Amino acid sequence: MYRILIVEDEISITNTLNNRLKKYGYECHAIEDFKSVLDVFQEIEPHLVIMDINLPYFDGYYWSRKIRKISTCPIMILSARMSELDQIYGIENGADDFITKPFVMDVVVAKINGQIRRSYGEYAKSAERRLLQIGNTTLSLDTVRLSTPEQEEVLTVKELKLCHMFFEACPNVVTRQQLLSVIWDEEGFVEENTLTVNIKRLRKKLENVQSSLELKTIRGIGYQLMEKDT
Repeated sequence: MYRILIVEDEISITNTLNNRLKKYGYECHAIEDFKSVLDVFQEIEPHLVIMDINLPYFDGYYWSRKIRKISTCPIMILSARMSELDQIYGIENGADDFITKPFVMDVVVAKINGQIRRSYGEYAKSAERRLLQIGNTTLSLDTVRLSTPEQEEVLTVKELKLCHMFFEACPNVVTRQQLLSVIWDEEGFVEENTLTVNIKRLRKKLENVQSSLELKTIRGIGYQLMEKDT
């Protein structure tokens, strides 16, 4: 069953969406605390988000940007704002579609079905790229998790970027400069120590999930993700 997160502060609209989508087999979750949208997103791990723009505390553009930093999950904006600028701004901030209010429910359902098919169903072009597996360890780019059959760990954004690079490069060595470029902070320079701290945390999470992988330090060059010697 596909999960949908509804981020809408008008209860009547939330109830309408919830009731109709359940009839189509979707599992719906509605935001109640609008200060914790990202926390609920990470807990629910939805396959699609319906996002209003005018929300308490932070607007839908803000939350779309936050979600897009950690997930490729489709985001559909549902808003009374109708200008072309609003629609452009929504797409530029991570949304995949923009539906104006008042809306026709059948159109909303059709668009949701389309996004689900493209992202997870028969039209998905890169479904296999969202899950990377080496040995007993899986990296999920959508849910931002590192897991084995025994356990799983949630990654930070920087940890996800580093882990993604290691999985793609395995078993090749990745240089510190390459890794620094991946976790470069848009707001300022990333110090060497930042990389070292994140590598240490990533190693700990590999250990916590009982991974068959290890991150080896290649002195003077960088790091290498590889299977442990048995």
